[in-house]
This record gives sequence, C-alpha cells and structure tokens, in this order.
Amino acid sequence: MKEIFVLRELEQLRAISHPYRVEVLESFSHEEPRSAKQIAEKLGEPHAKVNYHIKNLLNVGILELVEERAKSGIIEKYYLPAARVIVIDKNFLNNIDEDMLHSLNQVSVSVFEKISADFYRAVENQVSKTKYIRHHNDYYLTDEEARELMQKIDSKITEYLKNKKEKDREGVHPYNIVALGIPLSDTICISEKLKNSDEE
Repeated sequence: MKEIFVLRELEQLRAISHPYRVEVLESFSHEEPRSAKQIAEKLGEPHAKVNYHIKNLLNVGILELVEERAKSGIIEKYYLPAARVIVIDKNFLNNIDEDMLHSLNQVSVSVFEKISADFYRAVENQVSKTKYIRHHNDYYLTDEEARELMQKIDSKITEYLKNKKEKDREGVHPYNIVALGIPLSDTICISEKLKNSDEE
C-alpha cells in the first residue's frame, strides 16, 4: 500500500462522492485486505450492494485487488485501498469547472455525512468515552489564511497520530479525529449579526 494516492481525474472524484463508498474505504484497517463479504458483514449491508461500490472504486484505481483465495471451490477476492491517504491534486483544483465543483461538493457532503453518522451513533449508543468538540465561529479569513490554518492543524494531527494505529495497546478506544473549516454564506453571517443585535 502506498502512502499517498493523488486524485487527478473527474471520474475518481465522482467515485468517492458517494457517501457509501467513503464507508467502504473506512472499513479497512491496519492494511489488512478484506473481501466484499467481510466488508458487507462489517457494514451490515447486502453483499451485492458492497460488490457494486467496490467495482466502482476498483475501476478508478482507488481500491486494488491484492489477493484471491479459494474457499470451498469459490474464489474470494481481497482488496485494499491504493494508499493510506487520498488527496486531490492541486493542479486539478486550479482548472475547476462546474462539473468538478459539483463532484467536490459531493465528496465534502459524503465525508460530513459519515462524520455525522459516527457522532450520532456514539450519542445514541451512549458511548461513555469523552467526545471532544472545539468550536470557533465568526472568524474572518481569506481563502489563503483558511488553507494555511487547516494545513497547520492537519500537520500537527498527522504527526501526533503517526504511531497510534495499534489497537492492541492497553486502554485504547477507537476515535474519529476531524478538523473542519467551513466557509459561511453571507446569508448566515447577516442572520447571525441580526440575532446578536437583537440580544443587545
């Protein structure tokens, strides 16, 4: 498995713009190959549905077939993501058109839906471990400042989590670590200002 896989084609963006495919990718752990059957069992979804989405990810190189095993006369295929980290090529973003923008937005929505589902699942199942949330709102940044901030946060998080994939260490529990920088629309900003003025 490579360290980084760079998305350079619109079809690759479209392939991961589906929220369910984000779940399929996140079902892999510790570089251990999984079959469609194993993924289906982990996600609690029909085997045929998982197979369909695996084929889409395979076709654009985001997933790779790494092994075939014979079991009771049936060939089981085992897959791994192409890399530990998937990123979008910067040059690709510089030449963005409406179709690409729509796909990028769908990718963002898919990732956010997955994060939201994880959060609500933790609340509904009354997971007793602490849920850490830091919320900073109403700051005004240029696009470059926001990008720089997220790069610094990501760098610190990546550095800290570098050796924390071993689930057999004593006292560990699974966590999702998320950093979001969300540009607000003018409508939201204006409504917040109106709300604040009413409270004064």
